[in-house]
Amino acid sequence: MTKDVHILLAFLTALFASLFVMPKLSYIANRIGLIDQPNARKIHSTPRPLVGGLGIVISATFSCLVFMPLEGMRGFFSGLALLLLVGFFDDYMEVGHRKKFLAQILATALLIYLSKVQLSNFGDLLGLGDLIVPPPIFLVWCVTVFCVVGVTNAVNMIDGLDGLAGGLAFLAFLSFAIISSMSSNTTLMLLNLAFCGAILGFLKYNWSPSVLFMGDSGSLCLGFALSFMAIALTQYEGADVPPVSMLLVLAVPISDTLGVMTKRLVKHSSPFKPDKTHLHHILMAIGLSQNVTVVLILLLSACFCSLGIAAIFYNIPEPALFIIFLCYFLVNYKLDLILGGLVSLAGPFGSKQDSAPKTTDHSILQGTGRWKVFRNAHPYTADLSIRVRCKIPGPEFSGRILNVSENGFLAQINDLVALEQTFLIDIMLTNGTVQSNRTFVAEQLWMSESKGGYYHGFRFVDMSPQLLSEWKSYLELIRQNGNNELFSLYAE
Repeated sequence: MTKDVHILLAFLTALFASLFVMPKLSYIANRIGLIDQPNARKIHSTPRPLVGGLGIVISATFSCLVFMPLEGMRGFFSGLALLLLVGFFDDYMEVGHRKKFLAQILATALLIYLSKVQLSNFGDLLGLGDLIVPPPIFLVWCVTVFCVVGVTNAVNMIDGLDGLAGGLAFLAFLSFAIISSMSSNTTLMLLNLAFCGAILGFLKYNWSPSVLFMGDSGSLCLGFALSFMAIALTQYEGADVPPVSMLLVLAVPISDTLGVMTKRLVKHSSPFKPDKTHLHHILMAIGLSQNVTVVLILLLSACFCSLGIAAIFYNIPEPALFIIFLCYFLVNYKLDLILGGLVSLAGPFGSKQDSAPKTTDHSILQGTGRWKVFRNAHPYTADLSIRVRCKIPGPEFSGRILNVSENGFLAQINDLVALEQTFLIDIMLTNGTVQSNRTFVAEQLWMSESKGGYYHGFRFVDMSPQLLSEWKSYLELIRQNGNNELFSLYAE
């Protein structure tokens, strides 16, 4: 069997194994309850099986057993198995983040001890010579654990839209396969191609509209595998691959996670507290659809992956590449601040709590093409109660609705509440003495702190023609008469 055929079969075996095993695992997941239920932090409205990660690892491992020599891979596959098990239990019954961190540290320790893989050289990032982690060996272990756990969580945290984490991982594994080929490392090239095939099969079922999710078992394992590839390709003796090229290949998830956690720390909140400041949240907040958002982020990642590969081929100086990464990180970080500046235009909407926003202010926001929630808005003031209920009871928030429109409403709430993705709104519609409950699906577009309170914009999502007709009729009653009905918002 020729080498080229061997390589092709490794990819195709993983691909067809993934296409075959995903529906089987989905059937089992539905039977045992391994399901991701919709809630306040999820964008989907129907349950999804959490089996993508299991299918990817099973398919890639099967291909590796058939086509790849496993010498020196005990640590990698031992750590992968540990994270797959912990991710499975987290998807099934929720494992605390401390236990997941401990599992990631143990998985990295197995990688270091059994596969002899460790990060000790960051390359010539500053143009002053290679940055070497000094002795003792314990410090090298700590640096390796920190970086592997960081990349693992970066992939886990960016897994927010259909096809996003899987698409980013596919591009990274493909880039690592090309770099492995350039370095004549056949073993790592086969391993990367096996993961490429398994992820491609998964994406058939995970691309929007998805029928299954990868779950934590998938995102943790993919992040762990990618960090292993990055270290293994750059840290062996005589390696000619600069570590900064690996940084560029993983630039999108790493920058996103570093930026999000930095912003949370600046706000004196936990860096692990969920919010809506990820890159995909920002792009969707300015009106892009889910599919367009995913495609744009994947194209951005493809550009960085191409640059990382080109840097090796053309011997681009490492400091220049590191500067490019830093510039992207700053732009990514600033993008949210720019959006926040636009959102701050909403301040005048709540400056007079008992009156509606002025028409001129409406036009300012309409002119941006971003805050369509205020189109055809009507003056309105009502009490507002928000209850967030995920898999565990959540907090309650109170406030007032300041105006409503065909698209959504503006509310003043007693805190800057980050309601992730879509949630359900239960609204009591009153027509004379007749009252009826209606449930709407909505998303939080933006939050803004201004003098006098905190303001939030909410937009309705996927309203049926009948529900839209009822809502318009209710808005007409508000315009004509005004009232003080209670709006009760809750997330299931």
